[in-house]
Amino acid sequence: MGNMLRHAITVFAALILLAGVPVYQTRYFQMALSGVDAVSSATMVLDQPSGEYVVMINRRLHPDKEKLAVWKDFFQGKEIGFLFEDITCVVADNDPLGLEIARSFQSRLPENQMSLRTEDLVLMRSKADHGRYDIMLLSKEIYEASGPAAKGKDDIVIESSGAPGKAEVG
Repeated sequence: MGNMLRHAITVFAALILLAGVPVYQTRYFQMALSGVDAVSSATMVLDQPSGEYVVMINRRLHPDKEKLAVWKDFFQGKEIGFLFEDITCVVADNDPLGLEIARSFQSRLPENQMSLRTEDLVLMRSKADHGRYDIMLLSKEIYEASGPAAKGKDDIVIESSGAPGKAEVG
């Protein structure tokens, strides 16, 4: 019985060292641990910075045309009513203007309705090419520098024309 217990503890410790430590050090695990709660969420609307940006919406994840029209209006800077749908917005790691604009959009929605993540630009482009995203937001400069994503039939692209509240759907 003692040998079996010692063997089980040894195997468990080895599994923690081989799998647990590398997982613990990943950025995604750290983000999951930090989380956003109601106290640290935005409680006031942040002004949308001026600057050009591009928003890509995956139509496949938003099949309801009425809700999709509301999200289009929202990302064009128009005022919207309350919408019972959560979204996940992804912004490039190296895009401070895109992140600032995304935080402005996030502050206009009720608590935790829009989760915000940053990812590597190459990974984002790959997800865009394969339709594995909900909402992507990039500053126009980063969008053009990385080359426009292949626009699939399920993509809706909204490009701003510079000033807050002025955007066009492509």
